[in-house]
Amino acid sequence: MDAATRNAPDTGAKKQKKPSLTETVYAQLRREILTCELKPGADLSEADLAARFEVSKTPVREALAALRLDGLIRTFPRRGYQVAAITFGDMNELFDVRTILESGAAELATSRITEAELADLAELAEGTYDASAQTALAEFVGKNRSFHLAIARASRNERLYTMLERQIDELERFFYLGATLRDVNSETNEEHKEIVEVLASRDPARAREIMIRHNDATRQGLMTTLANSPNFGSVSL
Repeated sequence: MDAATRNAPDTGAKKQKKPSLTETVYAQLRREILTCELKPGADLSEADLAARFEVSKTPVREALAALRLDGLIRTFPRRGYQVAAITFGDMNELFDVRTILESGAAELATSRITEAELADLAELAEGTYDASAQTALAEFVGKNRSFHLAIARASRNERLYTMLERQIDELERFFYLGATLRDVNSETNEEHKEIVEVLASRDPARAREIMIRHNDATRQGLMTTLANSPNFGSVSL
């Protein structure tokens, strides 16, 4: 659940509520930032966005405030808004926190995950994509996110889940970039399947170890790919 809807009241209505103007603007801008359609460092204007979405400045301002809480944009006095830059320092900090949270979540999940949840994880582990097709790439990244959050959910610790959700969301741009620049289908599938097997073995020590190893491998793969890409200039040290 994203920041714009996480605290929305539950009315109990059976019909799906139509998104508000703020939620619509937020969702579109968030997608464009995460897929790097809006490049890191790009300037954003309330007036330009209001004209683009054909809305007043109020929903745009509210959407930008939510994106700022997500860590996806930054604000500057008398200058406005800017898509948050991508740096290796940011990536390292995010992976440090993510590794701590995910290794703990996996350890807890070994004694709490159900067989049905293991079956769902095994299905998510089969996700593949074609790097030239944006829709397929978005689906792949979505499945990767769902896979990791499903493990966090299986820990049965809501606070841990919420914290990890935030870290994964902030790292999503890196995943899009990495998956675009190189084919990560096979290595992701193999590692995810191994994680499912370890969780099914109900061994907490192995679960912690494999999640640390998986995060370290993902981090190193992303850093190497981005650093060696001659046509990519959006990441700084």
